[in-house]
Amino acid sequence: MPKGRKKKVKVVDWAADENFSKERSIFYVEHTTECPIFQIKAEECGAFFKQRIPEREFQLVRNKNGKEAPREGAFEIGFSQNARTSVHELWSGLTRGPPRRDKFPEDFENLVPDVQRVLKKFYPDKVVGLTDDEEDEN
Repeated sequence: MPKGRKKKVKVVDWAADENFSKERSIFYVEHTTECPIFQIKAEECGAFFKQRIPEREFQLVRNKNGKEAPREGAFEIGFSQNARTSVHELWSGLTRGPPRRDKFPEDFENLVPDVQRVLKKFYPDKVVGLTDDEEDEN
């Protein structure tokens, strides 16, 4: 690729009929690009939930697919049950820090109850992402 040219990223509209799936939940992460750790944490978030709740399909959308410049110091996580439902804020690190580590959730596991709450709102009979102990309680 010649110098000075940026690689064009294909933007997918997950709400469009050809891409839409009720089974695909969306994580929206707004993160600053001032430091690589923000991008790494965004990827870790998506990977964590794919592993933690394997019965759901998850899509990570970062900085609105590059359509919007992130705010300085931003690290915010939003979640929607699918691409056609409203976004619920799970985490905001905008007003947190320094130190930089305070911008991120201490453990993504702490966000699981909020994700389950959003999923239950639309599918109350389908409880997802519970450990064996949690299932026994329900």
